[in-house]
Amino acid sequence: MADDPERLVTDALRAQATSTNAGFVAPAQIAGERPAPMSAWWVLGLALLLGLAAGTVAAVITLS
Repeated sequence: MADDPERLVTDALRAQATSTNAGFVAPAQIAGERPAPMSAWWVLGLALLLGLAAGTVAAVITLS
């Protein structure tokens, strides 16, 4: 009689996993330029708008 069926399946899966590198792919290096950093003026402007919005929300909650 042949080997145990579970043993055959285990051996087949082990052989497949070692032959196919278990589905892992080496990451590819992407060459390209890095995006320019945000200007300090943009950061300050966004902070100002966020502060104004938070102040408006706080004022509406307080006054209502």
